[in-house]
Amino acid sequence: MADKTADVVVPVLNEIEMLPEFLRRVEALGLPLNLIVVDNGSTDGTLDLLRGRPEITLIEHGRNLGYGRSLADGMQAARADRVVIIDADCEYPPEAIPALLERLDRAPAVYASRFLSGEPLDMSRLRQSGNRLLSAIFNLLYRRRLTDLYTGMKALRRSSYEGMPFVRSGFEHVVELAAGLVLRGHAIDEVAAAYAARRTGRSKMRHVPELLKALKVMVKMRLVGHA
Repeated sequence: MADKTADVVVPVLNEIEMLPEFLRRVEALGLPLNLIVVDNGSTDGTLDLLRGRPEITLIEHGRNLGYGRSLADGMQAARADRVVIIDADCEYPPEAIPALLERLDRAPAVYASRFLSGEPLDMSRLRQSGNRLLSAIFNLLYRRRLTDLYTGMKALRRSSYEGMPFVRSGFEHVVELAAGLVLRGHAIDEVAAAYAARRTGRSKMRHVPELLKALKVMVKMRLVGHA
């Protein structure tokens, strides 16, 4: 791909403690990256910080519309041919962005897998088992070999998802996107990425309910071809 610019979609909700470090690490990459930050109703000063950075494209939801809605709005606002998705809590290292973009030259979608690094994961056994189970069921239904379906870091060619309706506003958007890519005939590649559990705040995901919703979307899209 001739144009090396990429848009980086970052969903945020009350990330004032980690956001400065995240922005610093992204800037240190020295890449032509355009940040599209979608704020999902922060009340902790996150918005004040972002409003003071005019180089960032800021989308304000005003209230919590869901993780999936944040991603969908950010992806639809992207204009570069290449789009990266990453959380602002630094659980996934911004330093992995170059590897994702490099692999994207050979695949329409690339996921950062926490399970390919070979390093011990700072994650409970329950969460690890849930992630592996969802990936296994997805692979069975969609004939893929993903190791980390629910990764929060990935890169996509914008053409691979343009026109997808994205009706799921919660974390099950992850399944909607992956299933939509496969149903369009796109391959999903993976690269290894380090993972470090967040040092401040707490996860916004309620894991058991989200697992059940993800399974429902997964099966429905396999049967009817849409969410």
